[in-house]
Amino acid sequence: MTQDIRQAILDAANSKAERGTPISLLEIGPLLLKDDRYTQDEIVNALYAMESDGLILMLEGNRIQVVRR
Repeated sequence: MTQDIRQAILDAANSKAERGTPISLLEIGPLLLKDDRYTQDEIVNALYAMESDGLILMLEGNRIQVVRR
């Protein structure tokens, strides 16, 4: 499941902006929460793990930037 949520975050971010372009979590959050696909806690935990692994940067203003796929 962990890999699924990470891929879902990357897919959602890349569907809204080109890789490397910061995107607001408010733009992708609804895609991830839709139909109870993932919980808010699962999303937050995945985001911190992805930042730790160097896949994304968490930016001020509730934004992320995909740096690696």
